[in-house]
Amino acid sequence: MSSGAKHWPAFPFARSMLLALACLLFAGPVAMAGSAALAQQVGQSVPVPRGVHLPMRVHLAMRILNVSKIDEPLREASLVVEVTQRWKDPGQAFDARATGVGRRDYIGVDAEALLSTIWTPGVIIENQISVPRSQTTSMSIRADGTVTLINRLDADFRVAIDMSTFPFDRQRLQLSVVSPRYSADEVIFVMTDLDRELSSVAETLSASNWTARSMRFVMERFHGWNARPFVRVIASAVVDREWSYYLLRIFIPFAAVMSVSVFILWAPEKLLGDKVPLTFSALMALAALSFTYEASFPGSISMNSPIAFMTSIGYLYLTGVLLVNILLVYAPVAIRDRYPHLETEIRRNIRYTIPAVFLLTCVCSVLRSMV
Repeated sequence: MSSGAKHWPAFPFARSMLLALACLLFAGPVAMAGSAALAQQVGQSVPVPRGVHLPMRVHLAMRILNVSKIDEPLREASLVVEVTQRWKDPGQAFDARATGVGRRDYIGVDAEALLSTIWTPGVIIENQISVPRSQTTSMSIRADGTVTLINRLDADFRVAIDMSTFPFDRQRLQLSVVSPRYSADEVIFVMTDLDRELSSVAETLSASNWTARSMRFVMERFHGWNARPFVRVIASAVVDREWSYYLLRIFIPFAAVMSVSVFILWAPEKLLGDKVPLTFSALMALAALSFTYEASFPGSISMNSPIAFMTSIGYLYLTGVLLVNILLVYAPVAIRDRYPHLETEIRRNIRYTIPAVFLLTCVCSVLRSMV
């Protein structure tokens, strides 16, 4: 065996050191590349432009180009978002007469290459939870130094979903935009009337049974990791659920189960032996229907939605109708002998009043959620 072969296993510590050194030599460029990419994303590579009054005013506009999916159980939404940032950097100004153009445009690879050489506010969307499925970057620089950066991405975002008014709910898909590196003393967001006009949500959405309404913005201050104040812009895309789609899937089956009460109240008393098992069958059908609602539309029963309220009082309604009918037939009431016609009048009234009160309660619950 050669001396090299004897030397290699004889020093395990030296072998470990060599392997660690090789890993560092290989991982070093990778880590540097990752840091450079992160620096480019949050604007660490280039300092704040000189000759400007701090804080730097960054105009912000946002368009929701599409909503492809809203996942209520996971509280996620798939959106195509276009974020437009605009600021003035005197260092990027140029002579329009000498160059012959008043604006320079960069798209795709050219724009991404330019980003690493100029200052950017490093805007990110905090509640983005996935790597973009697609992403496009474009940039324009005017002769006076006005820089416009447009970033379009298709990704998944964590959003808050409120199912308490399902299926008449209106959701606000919020996107939290912030510059994590620069505090409010260095960068602030500004939204003029022009920026608000440029901000919008697409009229037609890919997500089924949803209709876009409006786009709203709220600015707020918060304290970041270094206890310094930062500015956050919360953009909300307001979308309404098309409740008419759920009419046949929710309300018609519910009305079919509740119609058993009409049979109990109007059927002849000789069929009383059939009313009890029919009522319990309706209660079981209502229970199965509630499980179907929760499986098909997660959150519709667990929250205080109109469907959950109607299902809950449905159990009491069916049971109450059966009990009232039994009491009218078998209850030993002395007044029945003195006024035999009174029982007929009471029965005639409850046939209308009890279903009417239940129907009115359900309608009020629906109307309250639609307001």
